[in-house]
Amino acid sequence: MLTTLTFISIAQPEGSGSAVLIKLTTTVDGGAVSLIERGISELRPGELLIIEINTYGGYLAAADKIVELLGKVSNCVAWVTPGGKAVSAGSLIALACGNVFMGPNSVIGAARPTPADEKVVNYVRGRFRAVAERAYSSNETLINIAERFVTENLVLTASEASKLGIAKYVSSFDELLNELGVNVRESVIPGPWEYLISLISTPLISSLMFWVGFMLIFIEVLTTGFQGYVIPGVLLILLALYGMYLIPVSVIALAVLISGLVLIVVEIYQPGFGVFGISGIALSALGAYLILASEPYAVLTSIHYAVISGLLVFLGFVSFIAYEALKVRKVRRRGYREKLIGSVGRAKTDIHKDRPGVVYVLNEEWTAFSIDEPIRAGEEVVVVDVKGLKLYVKKKS
Repeated sequence: MLTTLTFISIAQPEGSGSAVLIKLTTTVDGGAVSLIERGISELRPGELLIIEINTYGGYLAAADKIVELLGKVSNCVAWVTPGGKAVSAGSLIALACGNVFMGPNSVIGAARPTPADEKVVNYVRGRFRAVAERAYSSNETLINIAERFVTENLVLTASEASKLGIAKYVSSFDELLNELGVNVRESVIPGPWEYLISLISTPLISSLMFWVGFMLIFIEVLTTGFQGYVIPGVLLILLALYGMYLIPVSVIALAVLISGLVLIVVEIYQPGFGVFGISGIALSALGAYLILASEPYAVLTSIHYAVISGLLVFLGFVSFIAYEALKVRKVRRRGYREKLIGSVGRAKTDIHKDRPGVVYVLNEEWTAFSIDEPIRAGEEVVVVDVKGLKLYVKKKS
């Protein structure tokens, strides 16, 4: 029966003369989703999208997202490199392109999910069928072969796939470009951001990040005064949620920007370390960059540059005012520290040398350590030293 398919061929894509090449050579995960999104954003009207595939596959959720993205691209080609592989999730992505070309010694298929739960297998089989129906114009024979990638873990070599009509054989990438009549205008390869997203989209790592972020926020709530734990806590949770495909990158960008601004304000109002201010400026800059990067279709005109220049001038003016205010506040802080040292307060909780407690001094609650013997709740204390937001106290004699 298979030999009767020898003369079936795939549809030839129409090119505009130029193409964008995406090199998908990593695990199919959140980083791969980000890579495909970035590559699609580079497409100009009428251009061909070529996805160079050499991957063992990856996560189903990421593959589903990529299939959704490719469904919005009208002109796409998958190229399985010589000696390469488009297996598991990689084979689904190749079929989702609608046109598959394979080089010598390459393979495609082996898409049975792990664990091979019946419900999951049926879902993946249905997903392959739907993608194959779009790629092969409801040719039932080719659709059945695509389903066998899942149900039988079928693997096809380039020559076998070509004979069956699943793919077309070409000997090299140059031959592919000649056949398509295009030149590559832009090549998109995985960058630092994609590798970071690949890392955090690993289920174990994203789960750990979520719980570490939660614990940092919990510690912030339990600690008197602003310690800064909440900022990395919130960012870790947001990154974990992005790695789980639950929020877009724009939410992370906005959160990073807001976190930076919060730290800058804290630096102005909090008895200071300088760490908050420097971290705030760095996070604000990173947030602004991520917001800009998350708008792939934005085109900067002279009006944009004029507005950006005006905003930068205004930001410089505000920064100068904040700097002057900070200098005045630091002068006040020195006096406030001197006012604290020697003041008498009362312990609200037990206080030890190695375990902090809470004291009430000068009408405020403070985190405090004992410098010698343990202090019980309710006892009067004397402030001996101040370091940042922490008081060092002793029992009033």
